Amino acid sequence: MSHLIRVLTLLLLVSLNADSAVLPTANTKINIADDQPPPNFIIIYTDDMGYADAGPFSQTTIDTPWIDSLAENGQVWSDFYATASVCTPSRGALLTGNLPARTGLYGDNIAVFFPGSKAGLPAAETTIAEMFKQYHYTTGLFGKWHLGDSKAYYPTRHGFDEWLGIPYSNDMDWEVEGITSSNIFDPPHEATAKYQIVAGQIWKDIFDPNITDWQVPLIHSLKNKSGAFVDQILEKPANQPLITKRYTDESVRFITAAVAKQQPFFIMLSHSMPHVPLFRSSAFVNKSQQGIYGDVIEEIDWSVGKILTTLKTLNIQHQTYVVFTSDNGPWLIYGDHAGTAKPLKNGKGTTFEGGMRVMTLFNGPNIKPGIVEDLGMQTDFFSTFAALAGFDKPSTAQDSVDLSETLLQEKPSKRTFVPFYKGSELRAFRLKNHKLHFITAGAYGQLPPREVHTTPLLINLANDPGESVNIASEYPDIVKKIATFADKFKQSVPLKASIIDRQFIP
Repeated sequence: MSHLIRVLTLLLLVSLNADSAVLPTANTKINIADDQPPPNFIIIYTDDMGYADAGPFSQTTIDTPWIDSLAENGQVWSDFYATASVCTPSRGALLTGNLPARTGLYGDNIAVFFPGSKAGLPAAETTIAEMFKQYHYTTGLFGKWHLGDSKAYYPTRHGFDEWLGIPYSNDMDWEVEGITSSNIFDPPHEATAKYQIVAGQIWKDIFDPNITDWQVPLIHSLKNKSGAFVDQILEKPANQPLITKRYTDESVRFITAAVAKQQPFFIMLSHSMPHVPLFRSSAFVNKSQQGIYGDVIEEIDWSVGKILTTLKTLNIQHQTYVVFTSDNGPWLIYGDHAGTAKPLKNGKGTTFEGGMRVMTLFNGPNIKPGIVEDLGMQTDFFSTFAALAGFDKPSTAQDSVDLSETLLQEKPSKRTFVPFYKGSELRAFRLKNHKLHFITAGAYGQLPPREVHTTPLLINLANDPGESVNIASEYPDIVKKIATFADKFKQSVPLKASIIDRQFIP
């Protein structure tokens, strides 16, 4: 609780400020001494985890000592954002350093890729893994992908040497009365009627799941030395109660092998959890005071501990950067099977703070411990990692800002704004401490109803993180300033046609 009080106090002390801002600038290259080994990089990526589920923002009874240790010994970013409020666009943006609007990895009719997708992450997009490969790193992804489930789009086709995981969300690959997660949107205009048929059974299977309710495959894909791909389905359905442990053990194996070969590494440990349906291993059943959701988070915390302990055992903790974050906010419709974003408003699927502001922790060599209230986004990992590793500035990651000077020197973040897209719509825009809502809407049938605001709503997030008070009438000059800046930004980002939607266009 002391962490929370400290964070909220600092947030209240941040001054109201909407001074001039600039578009992202080039990254700063860090000089690494020739006698120093290249740094390693690990992203621990959760699915649908709430802002307040662990660490310094926690308002729960979930026990997360290892995540807390990342916060205590590293840098906590209180105002860090996923690039979208659902899986596919968020993950694509992190990997490419580009907004979904720029790559086409978004949907206006269908939000994410489903089993049997005819498309995926385009080969033309350069991923952060491909950048690391250019500098002779070994790269691995262990966990959820969700950027195309055909072999042509596997992670190994996008810069990862090895992938073991599931190709999409763990609530997919089901069948009820002949309706499947593959055909429910085909044709799109029948999707609502089809969902009404299956909703009751799907809801039951979410809250009382069996492994066989979800035929999600566990896949292993390897790019061998000759450049050939070896792809294999290990389990169908995946043994989800053991999946957090499996991803963790495979990550430890990969790290250990890389160290033995004296190779620098980049890995993503991309957990399937706490996306519903919730599963955990027997060691974590009824372990938490907060029911099954708490059990799942505590097993993820165990996983963090296993990774950190491995780094220490191999004596590489002082040359390894670890980032902990989530792909979006909590899926609130699932009640006690979902997390919490409090004091932020709403959750997954929305452009309110609870949908896109995510707990983000940085730990590693020379990172200054403390709380940072400046802005950051997951697209920024691309340029930041490049700078920390001493690489040349990445030219393909157009929406990526280098945050390394904030991490290492406590200088102000170079990111001064955050765009809030839902599909192709720019629904809101944050400039420093002020956020302007052009369109507001709940998600998954929840309030508020969709509303296009003739006069945008203005929120001061420094003292109103719950977005409860519209101050537009008091500060029309700030409304005009942000609206002008947002329009300029929108014009600078060419909108690419949706890759997800066009799969279902006859």
